[in-house]
Amino acid sequence: MGTVGKITDDGYASCSLLPRIWAKEVVTLDNCIRARKGESVRTPGNRITEMGNVLEEPCIIRAAELLGLKDLEPDVQQRFNHKTLPLQASLDARAVADNLVIQDDPEWGIYTPGASKLLLDGPGVIENKVTRDYPGKELEQWRGLLQMQGQMEVMNYNWGVVSVLYQSTDFRVYVFKRDPTFADLLAEKINDFERRIVEEDYWPAKVASDTHLIYKDILSKEDVKQLDPKVENTITQYEASKKIIKDMEVVRDELNLLLMTEMGNHVKGQVGEYEISLPTSTRKPTAKKIVEATAGGTFRAKTVRVKKVKEGRHA
Repeated sequence: MGTVGKITDDGYASCSLLPRIWAKEVVTLDNCIRARKGESVRTPGNRITEMGNVLEEPCIIRAAELLGLKDLEPDVQQRFNHKTLPLQASLDARAVADNLVIQDDPEWGIYTPGASKLLLDGPGVIENKVTRDYPGKELEQWRGLLQMQGQMEVMNYNWGVVSVLYQSTDFRVYVFKRDPTFADLLAEKINDFERRIVEEDYWPAKVASDTHLIYKDILSKEDVKQLDPKVENTITQYEASKKIIKDMEVVRDELNLLLMTEMGNHVKGQVGEYEISLPTSTRKPTAKKIVEATAGGTFRAKTVRVKKVKEGRHA
């Protein structure tokens, strides 16, 4: 059975975090900053992640069989460190290839992106993913690809595999050779990430919730900030957008009522190139749940509130 629990340190960059570091996720940076200070940032798993752990080893064994790998070592209980970068890695598995020629063979779920065939020799890494999603046209960077590329750099291996079980039955094995251009890009990203942890230098906010992490010290209501005059135009647009959304929600609800009335007792309907449905669900009665205790404190609202002040008040 696959490893349950994180092997790498929470306060440092790890290969599993690379997709989030690439995306400049503020919450990931904040977690590392807080973990470096000794705070606990780990979240418990759930039944979905637990099922991924259960299926991990069988998927890895199958991937090794399809490719003809030997000396398979699944469930590697060890943390590895990059020789020069503040980057850590844990591996789902590693194996050895003995001058294997891997052909692109979608019929058997074997893919060699960017090449019709690949020559594998020596040790390599295997990263496994389990998802409810359908496969896309190509393996996404965040679905194990960036993680596996980082693992190859940490281990100094020349090939890597990402095996993915889609929709419970569609098993695919993606095979890659080490990209010689990736090392410099990785060094740039990781060194910048480490600097930001040490200096607590956050990336610019991408979503409103990011501001809660960047601006943790909440000042008194009496401490009124005099905003840049250009912000007034932003406020005007913000207020106008709220009215547009409200008006469109009214239109949407009216159109939805027309469609539901037209459907009557049916749960599916079809006209021209459209098919509409009214999905149903069955819910069993449940006992009243006791809400768990939550930490107290002062928290910011999720949206700003705008109020027009009388003319000349701040003159």
